[in-house]
Amino acid sequence: MLIGYASNKLQKVCEERRAARKELPQDAAILLPQRLVQLAAFRCLEDVPRGPPFFLHALRENWSGHYAVRIDAKYRIVLKPQGEFDRLPDETPDLGTVTQIDIVAVENYHKNK
Repeated sequence: MLIGYASNKLQKVCEERRAARKELPQDAAILLPQRLVQLAAFRCLEDVPRGPPFFLHALRENWSGHYAVRIDAKYRIVLKPQGEFDRLPDETPDLGTVTQIDIVAVENYHKNK
């Protein structure tokens, strides 16, 4: 799967260990590069497991149209399908046709609850 980034700063956090350690807790900073390599190895978004260790799931409300995968207990990689892909009758992406994603955030979006 092809992976892009919503910003240069986010790409730096995802690709440079030092930047990740500055922005994220130690456990998340260590696991982030591993998760990204694993995501890139999948053929399409449908192949990403909905169970451990990824727990791929669709997001709602402010993150409608986005998906997340788990880095650790609190932190998530928030991603959005990109490129050309089919849509299901309910207008959600057909994950079997999503072969390109953009990483839009790496964060603990649960902290405000």
